[in-house]
Amino acid sequence: MPGDVMKVWRNPEFVRHRRAELRTVRAITVGALVLVVCALVGLACWSSERELVESLRRASELYGTEAWRQRLAQAQQDLAGKTWMLFYKWLIGMQGAALTFWTLFSCAQSISGERDRKTWEFQRVTRLTPGEILIGKLLGEPVLVYFAALCAAPITLIAGLAGGLPFGTVLSVYVYLAMTSLFLGLGGMWLSTLLESRTRGVGLIGALGLYFVTVMMFQMRTVGLPGLAAFSPLMVFFGLIPSEESSLLSALPVLFGHTVPWLLMCVLLCGSFSAWLAVMLLRNLKRDYPEIRPLSRWQAVACAAFLNSLIYALLRPSPVFGSSWSADARSGWFHDARTLATFAVVMNGLILFLMGLATLTPQERLKIWRRTRATGVGSVFADDGLSWPWLGISATVAYALMVAGLLVWGHALPLERSTLQTAAVQLLVVLVFVTRDVLFLQWCMLTRLRQPVVKGFLYLCLYYAAAAVLATIGAVSSEAAGHWMAALLTPAQVFDTHRYGLAFPAATYVGLALQVGVIGVVLTAISGRLQRPMQAGAAA
Repeated sequence: MPGDVMKVWRNPEFVRHRRAELRTVRAITVGALVLVVCALVGLACWSSERELVESLRRASELYGTEAWRQRLAQAQQDLAGKTWMLFYKWLIGMQGAALTFWTLFSCAQSISGERDRKTWEFQRVTRLTPGEILIGKLLGEPVLVYFAALCAAPITLIAGLAGGLPFGTVLSVYVYLAMTSLFLGLGGMWLSTLLESRTRGVGLIGALGLYFVTVMMFQMRTVGLPGLAAFSPLMVFFGLIPSEESSLLSALPVLFGHTVPWLLMCVLLCGSFSAWLAVMLLRNLKRDYPEIRPLSRWQAVACAAFLNSLIYALLRPSPVFGSSWSADARSGWFHDARTLATFAVVMNGLILFLMGLATLTPQERLKIWRRTRATGVGSVFADDGLSWPWLGISATVAYALMVAGLLVWGHALPLERSTLQTAAVQLLVVLVFVTRDVLFLQWCMLTRLRQPVVKGFLYLCLYYAAAAVLATIGAVSSEAAGHWMAALLTPAQVFDTHRYGLAFPAATYVGLALQVGVIGVVLTAISGRLQRPMQAGAAA
């Protein structure tokens, strides 16, 4: 363990950032500023609590009852403890916001900033391994905020212990914030690898969106997957630090039907997602920008299976636990197997689309695969081929996990055969539409468009907006026309709650056949694009 710490401390990339960010004068200035801020916050907390005691004193003198005198005596007795606790909460809040926000935004500019300064190529050709570059940037880019938090840690520790918190609770809060910060740092670095220097603004917007979504995951504590709230730094106040508000607003998360502490849930979720982000980064850090592909095909299938497993691992259905967690018994819970299956299909639409984006093949590799395929050597399941067969494998694995998950939760959510049939049709329709969209993005990568994936995604957004307008116009004339337009152009109609088993309207199956035909057209267009260089070479 000490040897690993020394390796990190001597990491050339970490040393470069440490020497640049923590020069002697700057480090002394930051440390002094932290102490001044802590002193001012402490005085403000003492003044606030003292004002409450004085207001009770005036009320006691005004009314003169025994009850008011007892309240005043209790407030005077608790003045020191409440002041220290308020001081501790303010320090933890400021450190948590600074750690998570600064780590994310500094790492989100780590690689795109190097590309902008024309220094990234020099780093890629060094003898540093991808792992050394990853650790050096993850710990080196936000080293200044780490130092500031380290300066405030002793004061925070004293405030927490003086406020009545156990040492284990104070330590667990720092572990929670550290896991969340590292996860956000890896997420920011992953965004940075996907962007060229001219799109750094887009990267910062994406980082801001990631931070907002992570913080707002706090709201997931009241729905059927409360464990997802462990991503949010706000759960430090409602899950780890004991208070009246935390007992009212938050219950423990669930893992495979058993309650677990929030710290353990944070370590499991942030650790597992950080591992996937690390796999993507280690795979692509030393690649040329056009060759970047976040995941291999089998890794994408495994990632899709992992995300599907989370749905059933973190599930908290109402019939089983509603009586014991009455504080969170709200309408967002899963009340039956059909609702859970529909939710899983919708989430798989997003998962399959993201996996398709992660496995888009670079143009040169796809051309090489097309040549080997023409000679009978290449396989349709090759890692450099088109991604549509792997989307089918991912959807099959997702459906198998859905069946297993619904059977496991059958004691709480009774399962019917029609539910599995309905989910099969819904997942098939979603798979076809996602495959069409991913193949369209693959075709865009073969054109001369700049930033083809971004522009292709915008074209898809425009298509679905136009489809929604056409469905709305059709619904004005007749309800049947609106249903037909929605079924032919979008997968939304397949989620009609009044359909059971395989009894979907004819428009659903006609739309499915139409989209399969569109997939054939897109595959033909891709094949034509790939054959152009071969035909030109043959003519020459």
